[in-house]
Formats: sequence, structure tokens, C-alpha cells
Amino acid sequence: MIMGKHSSKTRISYWEARRRKKDLRKRGKPPKRASPVKKRWFVLFLLIGFLVGGALGFYHKQLLDLGARIYLSIKEGQWQPTKKEKKEVEKSLSRISPDPSSSVNTIILGSDTGSNKGESGWCRSDVMMLVCLQERDKKAVVLSIPRDTRVDIPGHGINKINAALAYGGPSGAIDIVKQFTGIDVHHYVWMDFDGFARIVNAIGGVPIHLSKPINDPHAGYLPAGDQVLDGWEALVLVRSRKLPGGDIDRIRSQHAFLRAFINKAYKMRDVWKAKQIVDILASACKMDYNASGLTTLAEELRSFPIDDVQFVTVPGDAKMIGGISYFIPNLSLLSQLTADIRQNTEVSDDLLAKLQTYETEAQGRVEEVFGPEADVITVLAGSKNVAGAVPVIAEGLRLMGHQKVFEGSAGEVHDQTLVIYHPDAKEKAESLKNSMPELQAAGLVENIEISKKYNSPVVIVLGKGFSAPPLLSIYGRIVVPALNIENLGEKINSFT
Repeated sequence: MIMGKHSSKTRISYWEARRRKKDLRKRGKPPKRASPVKKRWFVLFLLIGFLVGGALGFYHKQLLDLGARIYLSIKEGQWQPTKKEKKEVEKSLSRISPDPSSSVNTIILGSDTGSNKGESGWCRSDVMMLVCLQERDKKAVVLSIPRDTRVDIPGHGINKINAALAYGGPSGAIDIVKQFTGIDVHHYVWMDFDGFARIVNAIGGVPIHLSKPINDPHAGYLPAGDQVLDGWEALVLVRSRKLPGGDIDRIRSQHAFLRAFINKAYKMRDVWKAKQIVDILASACKMDYNASGLTTLAEELRSFPIDDVQFVTVPGDAKMIGGISYFIPNLSLLSQLTADIRQNTEVSDDLLAKLQTYETEAQGRVEEVFGPEADVITVLAGSKNVAGAVPVIAEGLRLMGHQKVFEGSAGEVHDQTLVIYHPDAKEKAESLKNSMPELQAAGLVENIEISKKYNSPVVIVLGKGFSAPPLLSIYGRIVVPALNIENLGEKINSFT
């Protein structure tokens, strides 16, 4: 007997038989095209699969990146400028240089869409930052331009630089920044304040430390101390101008907040939060980046250590001219600053020291919150007669390699020199006490409240009987071990 194709010698499953029967029915029929609706659902399910898989670790990083690119491509049309604006922006933007030593520069514009609109349909910009990134050497500079900077806007005469957006839209702002700084602009990003607040909320708020409260009738109120700001509280911080240095101090607040924001965003690993942020960006931003360019930018930013980013502000002074308050830039320093950024994407130490002459007493009012593991030390004068010793001890600590050393006054008299520490920074405090001869007799005190008040894991209070050596002798302590050939390449971390 001849066995049939589906005899017991070639057993197949029930489901395989059904599949073959279905194939026979389809023979001779033209293939069906998937409907647009089915295609969209397929893309959606594919995207959800990538996002969920990435979050759970089931897929490789490449698949997660592909999912992100697909989703960004879907959203891209929402943030792209209109056809007319796109042509104008393309004329204004500079071509990116193929030289790897050159930076890619993006102008960041922020404004309140509830304020009065200009003839272009845009509002005046409240925030204007030029972000310069040089990917090869991982160098980055953020240059803030005060909103009241006095400039000549073509076709509109002398005005404040923030009016350029209202008069000419994004292309008008790009043109005036190029004219004012002499630095090429390759991309632009504009965001309204509502979108900014929603993004802060999306990442769960941003931790900061306020050494002084903010009480601004136009912006709002924030108490002093450690706090996690939600979106609207963050707006109070970055918009408040009721400060000794006015707009310059507001920019410093923005820089400090931006550092804390980036640090928080770096730690975020929640894919769904990332999707939420993309949705907010798409609805609250306008920019020339396409999906691919935005993904590439995000990948590059991951490799930039935030502590290495230089935040600088156009140097100058506020002046009343014709009854109007303007910010008048120091053209000599501005020329040096923009030359450094153009040529090196880095501001020299000498120039940074010169720029510090424009700092005010409000500097340091806003800081990111430093945990007990941070290498941060505060040196305080415990009485008026030891105020001169504070910078000497602080400089000695810097020579030992401690980068963040703050100086100040305890505000009350202390008879004894103390090394006060956060409960989780005891070993650090003991090591610090033993590293300097002048601190050998200091008392060790655990006090979390003092640590939080000064946002510092270790606080050194110099008592009224404290005697500091001449600064020259502290430099001498570095020279002796440094001249020992066995110490070449080693960091000197103790003076004892």
C-alpha cells in the first residue's frame, strides 16, 4: 500500500494541518495589503515592545535606541517650525564645520507665552543661553546673555536683546546672537515656561539648597534650606530678579538649577518618564533638530561630566539710559570670552578669574544639594578676629585637592575650633582633621543640622583663639613633598 502524504509515517500537528489548509485556499489569490490602520497599530505595538523590553532589560540597547528613534520620528512634526519659519531659520543657522576640534552650538530660548506678543507673533525671551559642545575632547561651555543687554537690532534700532525674538522670531534671535558674540549658531531650541514646569514635574522634582529665602512679589516665595522643587517652584527660582545683582544673579540661579536638573536627569532610568518628557517637549518646544539629530545629541550629552561644563555669563553692568534699565557689556572682556569659546570651547583660568570681579554677594545662594559623600567643605569664622584666617585655611584645603571649599562666617562666637560633620561623613572629617597641623586640637562634632544648613558634609568653624600660619608657609608645605622624586604624579592630600 502506498502511504499518503499525511499518513502516520509523516505525522503533523493539528495546527500545522490547519496552516497548510489555509495556504491551499490562498493559492492563486493576490496578496492582501495591510491597511494603514493595521500598520499604525503594528508600529505602536512594536514601539511599546521596545520601551517595555528596554525597561525590563529583555532587549539590547540597540533595540531600545531604535524604539526611541521611531517614537521621536512620530513626534518630530510637532516641534518642527512652520514652513515659512523653517526657511528663515535655515538661512540664519550656520553650517556645522567638519573639523572635530570645532564645537556645535545651540541657542536655548525660553519665554512666557502668556506675555505680550511682538509683530512676529513671538514673545520676548526671558532666557537666552548659547550651549557650545565639542564632542571629541568632551568640552562644553554654556554662555548666558542677560535679557536686558543693550544691542542694535537691525530694522528696530537700539533695544534690549530679548526683543529680537519678538521682532523676528527664532531667526531674529539667532541673527542677533551671532552678531553680538561672533559665535556661529548651528541649532536652536525654544521652550515656553509651562513646558519647563511640566518637565521638572515629570522627573520628580529637582533637589536644591537655598542659603537665603526668595520673596519676590512677581515670581513667588521659597523658604531657605534643602528642598525638592516641583515645576512651579522651579519657575519661582529661575525667574526671580529681586536680588542684589538683578538679572546676573538670576542667571547664576539658573546655572545652579541647571546643574542640579542635569544631575537628576542623568540618574533617571525610567523609560516611561522619558516618553513623558518627549511628549512634553513635542508640545511645548520649537526646534530645528530632527529625530535623528536629537537622539545623537542625547547620546553625546551622556558622555559630558556636568562638573566639567563651564557656565559663564556675559560680563557687564546695569545702567539707566533715558529712563530705561539696560545691561551694558564689558566689550573688552566679552571679546576675550567669545574668542576663547570660538577657538577652544573652553574659558581659560585667567579669564575666569577676571570674570569673577562681576560676582555679587548673592552668589552661592542657590546650590545643588551635596550628599555626605561629596567632597565639599565649608570654613567659617567663629569670631571677627579670625576672619582673616578663613581664606588661608580654605586655600590650604584647595591645595590639597579639595575643589569645592566655601568660606563664610558662623554668625556667632565660638571659643573652640570645631570640625562639624554629617553622621555619614565621620571618616572624612577625621581624615581632614588629621591632615592639617592647625586642626589637630579641633573638636569633632556630629551635627546633621549644621551640615544641612551649610549644605556641606564637613564644616570647619575657626574658634576665636585660632592662629593661622602665613599663606606662604602653606605653599611651602606643598613644595617640599613635591620636590621629592618619589611623589611625582601623586596628589598631596596631607600636610602632616
